[in-house]
Amino acid sequence: MWAGASKASIASGTYRLIDPTGADAVAAVAVAVASDVAQYTFTPSAGLTYGAGYMEEWSLNDGAALPVFRRPAIVCLRRPWAPLTNQDVIDRNPKLTDYPTGYTSWDTQIEDAWDVIIGMVVDQAHNRPDQVLNTWRFRELCMLLSLAHIHEIRATYTTGRTADLAEEKRQQFAEAWELASLDLDTDDDGLSEDPKRQPTRAQHPRDQGRTW
Repeated sequence: MWAGASKASIASGTYRLIDPTGADAVAAVAVAVASDVAQYTFTPSAGLTYGAGYMEEWSLNDGAALPVFRRPAIVCLRRPWAPLTNQDVIDRNPKLTDYPTGYTSWDTQIEDAWDVIIGMVVDQAHNRPDQVLNTWRFRELCMLLSLAHIHEIRATYTTGRTADLAEEKRQQFAEAWELASLDLDTDDDGLSEDPKRQPTRAQHPRDQGRTW
């Protein structure tokens, strides 16, 4: 966690998870702190509703109380891991080893891109990311958006067409997202729903003829 321009030395704190009704799914409990990083391992209780609408609340201190902050959360049956690694990026683009000072990989950009994609699945498809069965579809989407983020940061310390490449990759991502078709398991039975039986499944808001 950063406080202003400095990284905070987290000493202790609590974590709270608020459900869509405003009640505590997890009451304020102590976090574990390692190397100035606060963590809390969450295990859904029996009967907890999966999906969006939850809110995390982190109350931390570094010897003095830091501002309490909240962020939206999604409760999933399985954690949706990023389908891309730094080595995948390098295998596709061998010259992209000019990492920013202090970094040895593009992991930050990959995770940032993956967080954006997860948010888009929730906001636009109205489904949990772990309900997508053909997860390989995410790989190219994550690659394109990660490259956009990578070239954006490279543009701050390299010359040439780097900024243009960032815009090109972002546009390619937008186009690929519009064409993506995701097989959904909306009832968590491990099988894709039949669009002929479920013609009103979650659809892209800008294309009501598109079935996810």
